[in-house]
Amino acid sequence: MRNLFKMVALGAAVSFALQGCSLFSSEEDLNPMAPLPKVESAFSADTEWSSTVGDGIGDFYSQLKPVVEEDRIYAAARDGDVSAFDRASGDRLWTVDLADLPVNADKRSARLSGGLVSRYGKLFLGSENGVVYALNEANGEVLWQTNVPGEVVASPAVEDGRVVVLTTSGRLIALDTDEGKMQWTLSEEQPPLTLRSAGAPVITNGAVIYGRADGKVGIALLSNGQPVRQSKVADPRGATELDRMVDVDASPLIAGDELYAIAYNGQLMARKLMTGDEVWKRKYSGYRDLAMTGNAIVLTDSRSHLFAIDRRNGLELWSNTQLENRTVTAPVIFGDYVVVGDVEGYLYWLDRTDGSIKAMQQLDSSGLYAAPLVDGDTLYVQSRGGKLYALKRP
Repeated sequence: MRNLFKMVALGAAVSFALQGCSLFSSEEDLNPMAPLPKVESAFSADTEWSSTVGDGIGDFYSQLKPVVEEDRIYAAARDGDVSAFDRASGDRLWTVDLADLPVNADKRSARLSGGLVSRYGKLFLGSENGVVYALNEANGEVLWQTNVPGEVVASPAVEDGRVVVLTTSGRLIALDTDEGKMQWTLSEEQPPLTLRSAGAPVITNGAVIYGRADGKVGIALLSNGQPVRQSKVADPRGATELDRMVDVDASPLIAGDELYAIAYNGQLMARKLMTGDEVWKRKYSGYRDLAMTGNAIVLTDSRSHLFAIDRRNGLELWSNTQLENRTVTAPVIFGDYVVVGDVEGYLYWLDRTDGSIKAMQQLDSSGLYAAPLVDGDTLYVQSRGGKLYALKRP
């Protein structure tokens, strides 16, 4: 199993776009994982409650993550289970199994991978089977399901009566939120080799902003999918196709009138949102979502190093390399801390001002894969094995 995780660390489960074949057949550990850091923890976060969500995601690549809406939290498992829990107590309110639907009858499972998103009293999510679902938040009833041309491994974006998904084949697709009917589709040419990943699109000011496998950020009109502009984040460079991968698979980050994006094998850049003018760019490589606290952008790079960057000028504020190749999640800001999880199920609390690790605790030995979810003074964490934890702020 560890070799699978190492492959994810190196290339977000790198696959050939057409064949999906592995690049690594040897048992040799090409990127050794750093030993656990020696930390005298200043605290240990208390678990308010925990519950289970099916069998989790197992050893598969996934971007499934829970979502909070009012007094409930919703979570899903790869095989098809979707559950609602009381946010305060953790009591299970309902569960549905999407694997039982006819659309998945000839599949191994529902293979859920992208979501969850809550909007308009509905839950939206997608699957590797190329199906987008809308569920009733109140009881889990499937309101509609729509087949799309490609795997949906990233969360949809929902706004103005449209749900927009980005497939691993490079298609941006808009469906209407009421019935799931396709409104428009926009296709991009894919490089020969891509990461098995995609960033969630972002909707703002009537436009959809999304990362592309060719190292660019695209902007299209939400109303009809008409392309508006594309901004280069990184140029393909190197002697091999592996070296030349420049996928923008972290969701674009919008702050004020600026857009921030990072590319694999590429760089971190800031551009003006309306004009596309470059503000600054710096050499960083990553595929996980960015976080922001004040004027700092916090990122996990492709080697599981953590950095804080001044968003005004791109200068590095701090770095932490203690967790190298531990397949660290995207960071989240929780009070005074930057919080990340790792492949062995450890949760780390870093001082957001200097990046030093103030506390660590093993939460779940099956491993943590998705960024924790911050909701007020509670941190929700979903493990590979299907456990959902609610932790109180220390």
